[in-house]
Amino acid sequence: MNQCARCNRKLIDKKSIERGYGPVCYKRHLKEQQDAEFERNQVTIDEVEEAL
Repeated sequence: MNQCARCNRKLIDKKSIERGYGPVCYKRHLKEQQDAEFERNQVTIDEVEEAL
């Protein structure tokens, strides 16, 4: 893949080509994954009360 999967800019660096993201977009991609994982792990007060 010679274009960034996020912004479609041309990728030049070998590492970026392997990842499919430029360095800035890759950091943003990782942050989005972390945020999504955090949201999946959240528990509501109702779920806590049901467990008791």
